[in-house]
Amino acid sequence: MMQPLSRNKRRLYLFGLIILFFICLPVALFFASGYSFRTGFGLIKTGGIYISVPYAGADVSLNGKIVGTSGILKRGFYIDNLAPSSYEVVVTREGSRPWRRTLVVEENLVSDTSAYLIPADIRAVMLSYTESASTTKMISRAQYNSYMAAFDVPAATTTRGTRGESVFVENGNINVRLSDKGALPTSNFCGRPSYCVKVIPIENGPQTSVAAAFFGGGIVYATKEKGVFIAEADVRPTPSAAPVYARRGATFRVIDGNLIVKDGKNLYEIEGL
Repeated sequence: MMQPLSRNKRRLYLFGLIILFFICLPVALFFASGYSFRTGFGLIKTGGIYISVPYAGADVSLNGKIVGTSGILKRGFYIDNLAPSSYEVVVTREGSRPWRRTLVVEENLVSDTSAYLIPADIRAVMLSYTESASTTKMISRAQYNSYMAAFDVPAATTTRGTRGESVFVENGNINVRLSDKGALPTSNFCGRPSYCVKVIPIENGPQTSVAAAFFGGGIVYATKEKGVFIAEADVRPTPSAAPVYARRGATFRVIDGNLIVKDGKNLYEIEGL
C-alpha cells in the first residue's frame, strides 16, 4: 500500500508546478499571439498562404515542395505557420500551361491567390457560311453577317467585369481598375497583404493596344503589331499570358459568349478557352 506524500514533498511538487506554469505561460502566450520558433530566426510572428484551384487534378507546390493535388471536393490549400518572406507557388495540370505566383507572407496575415490555368491547346477555327475545302466550321449566313457587323462598331474602351473590376484601353495601353472607387481591393491588386495598388497593368509595352475585354476568367486583348492574347489580371509576379491568335492586324470581339477573331476578310472562332 502506497504511503501518502509527506507535507514537504507536497509543497515541493506544488512549488515546482507553479514555477513550471510561469515558465510555460509566456511561451504559450507567444504562440497564441502568432509567434513561432524558426531555426536561424528565433521566435518570430508567422503568416499563411491560401491557394484556390478551380479544377481537379492540379498539383500544387510551394517553393518546390508538393502541397497536394486538387480534387472534386478539395479546391483550396491553406499553408500556415510560414515565416515572413517571399514564396513561389506553382500549379501544374495536364492540358494547361503551368501557373506561377510569387506571394509575400507578412506577420499575422494570410496571402491568398487563385490559380488561373490557361489551356495549352487554344484553337482558331475558321468560320464560313459556304461550302469550302478550307472551311472548318459552317455557320448560317445571318450569323456570319452579324459577326462581321460587330467589327464595324469600334471596340469599347471600357468593359466592366463580374468582380467589380473594369478594363480600360487608354492611349494604346490596357489597365484594370476597381469599378467602384470606394470598394476594397481584392488580393490581385495587392503586391503583399498590407500594400495594394489601384491599377493593374495588362499590356503597357511598346505595342499599341486596340481592344480589351473580360473572357474566360482573364483579359483578352489585341495589339496592332502582334494580334490577340489572353492574360491574367494580377499585380503580383508573374501573371499568366498566352497568344490566342498572334498575327499582325488581327482583332476580336466577344459575341454571345463566343470569342471571334477577324483577320483581314476571315473570321475565326477561338476554342479551348
